[in-house]
Amino acid sequence: MKPGSIYNLIQELKRRRVFRGIVVYGASTLILLEAATNLANVFGHESAPQWFVWLLGIGFLGSLWFSWIYDITPGGIKKTEPVSDQPVPIPRKEVKLYQTTTFISVIIIIGFLTYNIIDGANKKKIKQLDKSIAVLPLHDITLNPSQLLNFEFIGHQITSCLLKVKDYRVIPWENCRTYPRRGKHYPEMGDDLSASLLVDWKPYETDADRRLTVQLISVDNNELLMSENYKIDGDWSTEICRHSRNISKKITRKLRTYLTPKERALINEQPVSAQASLFASIGTAMTQDAWRLTVTGNVNKEKEKNELIDSLTFKRAINYFTDAIKEDPAFAEAYANRAKTRLWGMKAGFFDSTVLDESREDIEMAFQLDKNLPEAHIAMGFYYYYALKEYRMASISFEKALEIRPNNNEYLFYLSKIYTTLGKWQEVRVLTNKVFESNPQNALFYTNLGISYLYLDEFPKAILCQDRAIKLIPQWYGPYINKAYFLIYRGEIAEARATVDEAEKNTGKQFFRFLAELDLYEEKYSSAAKLIELADEQEFKDIGESDGEAYLIKAKIYKYARKSGQAKDYYSLAVEYFSDQIAHNPDYYYAYTKLGLAYAGIGKDQLAIESGQKALEIGKKNYSAVRFPNILYDMAQIYALTGTLESAQKTINEILDTNSQYTSAFIKIDPDMKNLLNDPGI
Repeated sequence: MKPGSIYNLIQELKRRRVFRGIVVYGASTLILLEAATNLANVFGHESAPQWFVWLLGIGFLGSLWFSWIYDITPGGIKKTEPVSDQPVPIPRKEVKLYQTTTFISVIIIIGFLTYNIIDGANKKKIKQLDKSIAVLPLHDITLNPSQLLNFEFIGHQITSCLLKVKDYRVIPWENCRTYPRRGKHYPEMGDDLSASLLVDWKPYETDADRRLTVQLISVDNNELLMSENYKIDGDWSTEICRHSRNISKKITRKLRTYLTPKERALINEQPVSAQASLFASIGTAMTQDAWRLTVTGNVNKEKEKNELIDSLTFKRAINYFTDAIKEDPAFAEAYANRAKTRLWGMKAGFFDSTVLDESREDIEMAFQLDKNLPEAHIAMGFYYYYALKEYRMASISFEKALEIRPNNNEYLFYLSKIYTTLGKWQEVRVLTNKVFESNPQNALFYTNLGISYLYLDEFPKAILCQDRAIKLIPQWYGPYINKAYFLIYRGEIAEARATVDEAEKNTGKQFFRFLAELDLYEEKYSSAAKLIELADEQEFKDIGESDGEAYLIKAKIYKYARKSGQAKDYYSLAVEYFSDQIAHNPDYYYAYTKLGLAYAGIGKDQLAIESGQKALEIGKKNYSAVRFPNILYDMAQIYALTGTLESAQKTINEILDTNSQYTSAFIKIDPDMKNLLNDPGI
């Protein structure tokens, strides 16, 4: 190349204004690329199409060619003339225009580069966030329960839309709506709910204005990521159904989550009317509250359901689901949840078995309308679990629901319960740990998880579960009783007594029946007899004991307190009670084993052994890994009480080799097992 040729080329490029064309095209390219990327995001793609990027590249070559040959002048596009020997003066106006456009283009490029660097850092930061999201419950103490149920529809709808995004782990609304958030800061709430992102919302309603404020908070740094206001022009239910879709898409854009076309379609679709959705939401909330209040024993001194449980009965919940179905007869989820409510109500004692046919019809209708509906599989699981006691079939239904909606806490919890019943201990450990580590704000979950951990011989976790339940509902006696029994099974009577003292302090209830049993194990028989006389009927019901079981514990205490007459009377009452149970249900193996204990108490040894063995025979056919160890232990007691010590020892060894709550420490404090205490195998 000749000296000066590069210089001349550069001068020629400058003369033909090729550099200005490159700068202008570069700035334009950045603008077009950013616009195309944003447009692609709207349609669920992460970046601009590849063909568009290639088109911009080809356009760059085209701009070079165009700038070399042509020039854009105030008079239009003109072909650039070859350089003449005489210098052509360049008007000052053109120089100023060239400098101005070049400066503006450079500023644009620098601005876009800076924006992309900052935005890239924010994008990386947001992408690194754990996408676990909890929609917080409404915190407004001025609203009455009826108003709360209507406004809770907002949280329900936002959660429902977010659940359709595959990349998120969304805490079910059923777990969030009862969360006690008062006085807590966002980091604490995130820790409680095991969520790194919180959606907070609040409706405002005045005569002149109705709107909804929604915020997205990052728990890790307590940072407000998003705050939006939505105007409510029509009725709340219709507007919430519309806005919830926009809210969820706004959250996904803020979290740099690019929706697939399928996810976008799922969010956008509204398969049922807004009014039907509202009715179903209220029905679901009522079912949850009725179940919780029933299990936690909200009963007044007159043994009648209190005002709160009357307002939240299963029957009212069913009526709401029926209204939802009338509003939209193709509402598959409403059919499934109406069936689930009937089954829960039957389990809670509100309905009898006559609701089973209606429940099955609703489940079949739900499947007919939507064969992949997870709620339909859950309802079928409850049908097999609660109604038919077909645990294997129940597990299949819950497994199918989890395939459709993985990591759903409720599904994991109930499947772990079913696996516990089936004795699938390895699976129980995995599922129970998943639920436990997600830190559900559900005391009912924890009381049951604790039982699973007890059977898995993980005593510290079993106790921790009851402590968490106590923290959530300190006025509920259930977790205190569970914890005290767990301690008894370990032979830790003093600790169990301290737990009962705590229960009396926090619940305001008396536990004479339980304290009497503790005295029995500490060989304070006279004291135990006095305490059991103070126990009223409700105390036995609170721990789930029937009249027959109450007769047995009283008989046992009176026997060791040397009140043989009273002991014999209560054993006789137990014989009568459990004989009647068997007459009504010949396959009720639990009644056979208790009848065997009652016969042993009145000295009918052969009948006692035959009854216990009958219980084992039926129990093996209808096997439950939770209940069968209880039958074994009762059988061991029967053998010990009738002097059949070799069989008693063999049965005890079988129990200790089985996943159960029973330990050698407990066997040593049970007075019925005194005949075996000198055996070195105990």
